[in-house]
Amino acid sequence: MKKKLSVLLNSLAALPAFLFFAGAAIQWSGAAEAVPAASYTEYAERRTVIPCGTPFGIKMLTDGVVVTDFGAVNGRLSQQSPAEAAGIRKGDIITSINGIPVTDSESLSRAVQEDPVCTISVIRDNEEMTFTANALESDKDGEYKLGMWTKDSVAGIGTMTYYDPETRVFAGLGHGISDTSSGIRMPLLSGEITAVTITDVVRGADGMPGELCGAFISSVEIGTLTLNSDFGVFGECTAEPLLAEPVEIAYKDEVRTGSAVIYTTTGGMMPEEYSIEIVSIDRGSTSPVRNMTIRVTDPELLSRTGGIVQGMSGSPIIQDGRLVGAVTHVLVNESDMGYAVVAENMLSAYSE
Repeated sequence: MKKKLSVLLNSLAALPAFLFFAGAAIQWSGAAEAVPAASYTEYAERRTVIPCGTPFGIKMLTDGVVVTDFGAVNGRLSQQSPAEAAGIRKGDIITSINGIPVTDSESLSRAVQEDPVCTISVIRDNEEMTFTANALESDKDGEYKLGMWTKDSVAGIGTMTYYDPETRVFAGLGHGISDTSSGIRMPLLSGEITAVTITDVVRGADGMPGELCGAFISSVEIGTLTLNSDFGVFGECTAEPLLAEPVEIAYKDEVRTGSAVIYTTTGGMMPEEYSIEIVSIDRGSTSPVRNMTIRVTDPELLSRTGGIVQGMSGSPIIQDGRLVGAVTHVLVNESDMGYAVVAENMLSAYSE
C-alpha cells in the first residue's frame, strides 16, 4: 500500500521532457545466499537525515574531456582512428593537447587545428600519461580530426536519497555517474541540480528494464554538485524538503533481511511509500553498491512500473524506522528485483 510523502518543492510548472538518467541494468545470475543480520550494537551517537525519494535533474560538466569511442576520420574501414592507434583508450580523460588545457570538446578541436601533430596528455587509472597522434584532415569539412568521440558534460534524472538539514548536504543515486561505454566514473568539474517532474513510466518486464521519464524545471536550480563518487552524487541543496520527518541512519550490522519500504516517485514530484523485501545482505561484497538484494512486493508499484526501473536509483530504503540504504540497480531478468547500497557507505563516502 502506498503512502503519500512530502514533496521537495512547492508546485512548479513542467517543461517538455528532456532526458532520463538511471543506474545500469544488471544481468541476473541467481539469488545470493541470505546472510543473517549481525547482533545490534548500541551506538552513542547517530546521524539523522530527511529521506527524500524525490526526482531531481543533474547537469554536470566534466573535469577534462572523456574519450567514449573511436572511428575512422573519413569513414574508411581500413583506416584506424589516429587516437586509438596512438594508444588512447576509451575512458581516458584528456587534460591537454600540445600543452593547451582541454576543458571541453570545443577546446580540444581548437588545439588540434593549431597543430595536427598532437601530444596528448591523459589521465588513466589516476595516472598521467602522454601519447603522440597525427590528426588526419577530414574530406568532409577540411578540419583535422583524431578519430574519437568525446564527452564533456552529462545531463539526466535521478532520485534524491537524503538531505541533512544541519549541513544542507544531499545524497542521491546511490552509485556514481559513469561513462556507459567504458564504465569509468565521470570526473566532476562542476554541476547543478534542478527540480524535475516525472511525466511518464516505461514499464519494465523480465529481460526489458523499464525507465522513468521526466521534465527538467530548468528555471529552478535547487543546489550544486560537489562530489561524484562510487556511492552516489553529493552536494549542497538549497531547497529543504517540506513536512518530512528526519530518521536515523542505520549502521551496516543493523540491516536485516525481511520487510522494508522505499520512497520513490513514479508521477509528478510527490514521493510515495511502497513495500519491498530485503532478500539478502552481502556484508563482504567487493562491489561498493551491491550490498543488498531487494525485491518489490507492493502490488501497486508492480502494476505501475513492473518493479524497479531505471531512474529509481537513489530511492531511500527504510527499515525499522531507520534509513538503511538506497536502490542502485535493476536486474535485467527479474524486473521486480535489484541491488541496493547500505546508507552507512553513502554517508562515509562524503565524510572522507
